Amino acid sequence: MSVESTSSESRTNPQGRLWQRLESASALSEKGDKAEAAVELESALAEARQVPYEIEFQSRIQLAMTLADLYSSLDEIPKAREMLTEESAFAEKISQIMQISGTPSQKRAATGGYLQVRDRAAQMLLLGSEAPEITVKDWIKGGPLSLRSLQGRVVLLEFWATWCKPCQEIFPKLVKLYDQQAANGLEIIALTRHYMAYRGTSEAMDDELQLIRRMIEDHGVNFPVGVVEDEKLQAIYGANGLPTVFLIDRKGLVRYAGPGGEERGFNETLQNCLNES
Repeated sequence: MSVESTSSESRTNPQGRLWQRLESASALSEKGDKAEAAVELESALAEARQVPYEIEFQSRIQLAMTLADLYSSLDEIPKAREMLTEESAFAEKISQIMQISGTPSQKRAATGGYLQVRDRAAQMLLLGSEAPEITVKDWIKGGPLSLRSLQGRVVLLEFWATWCKPCQEIFPKLVKLYDQQAANGLEIIALTRHYMAYRGTSEAMDDELQLIRRMIEDHGVNFPVGVVEDEKLQAIYGANGLPTVFLIDRKGLVRYAGPGGEERGFNETLQNCLNES
């Protein structure tokens, strides 16, 4: 089969067209044509929904997440919420099917994809709303604190874990940011929970607390760090993927949610929050 015929075939099957539209949307976004990129992906999603089982599941997840980010950058949060809610329901259905009939790797991929979309949907629901209050079991550094007590300051809330390498890589950035902006009204709170010792013995939980303390000391963390009771707060915030960062403004409203604060718009949103009286 010639290269020309292979390319032609890719354009006539749903999966091939989806990849082309993702590439086209990426090019448009890089040129600054985000509205056009969103239209391109809306068309791709409409087609994917017509032939749901002819599209690779991970491609469908990528499509939803990319479109959600575009909506967010365009400040079209209601569109993002509606789309992600619908895609989360579809991803949950696929995950349930895979738990029954899939291989171990398919089960893991399906669960991961579902959680990814579900968490992003939860984050979008929080944007512009009052941040859910935090309840901390053990304060490793600083505290005790509550979000209510911090109204009037800008809060950067980070969810992390000791086994998460990107979490370790972001600590130096947060330490530097705290040094630079604490005097301007920034508070940072890093939250984790028991993972290795979850529902374990008290001795195992004490050992994990010691590991958390050592890591905090090794990275020179200079802001409050707390350990929450269980996974419930992560579910509320849509923070199963780690690290996940939230910016909460001086009025207590969530203004940013993303994976580690590396997305475009984080610095701009942070500066806007700090500049607000």
